[in-house]
Amino acid sequence: MKVRASFLAVAGSAVVVLVSAYTHSFLYSLHADSLARYEAITSYCEKADPGSAAEYVSRLASLTYGHSDDELAGHRSSARYRNALAQAHVTLSNASVSTGLRGCTEFLAEK
Repeated sequence: MKVRASFLAVAGSAVVVLVSAYTHSFLYSLHADSLARYEAITSYCEKADPGSAAEYVSRLASLTYGHSDDELAGHRSSARYRNALAQAHVTLSNASVSTGLRGCTEFLAEK
């Protein structure tokens, strides 16, 4: 039981780390893995906090602003994007509700 609790604590902390680490790196350039993680976070947060769904969509739009549809489509079709998206989904699915919501709140608060 302790191992499961420890794993969940680590997975939950990973949500917060995912949000903060990738918000900072994304400001300068767009990478397929960063885009995948942001889209996974946005999708997760829309479901975890449906009352703020429009804010998550807006946040993602601001992070991708200035990048062409072709550039985004190219990233989304890459193996790097698919791998990062799968990893992010696993991490987010293992987060507790409270940790997930805290990560979502931090995602919206990042400037």
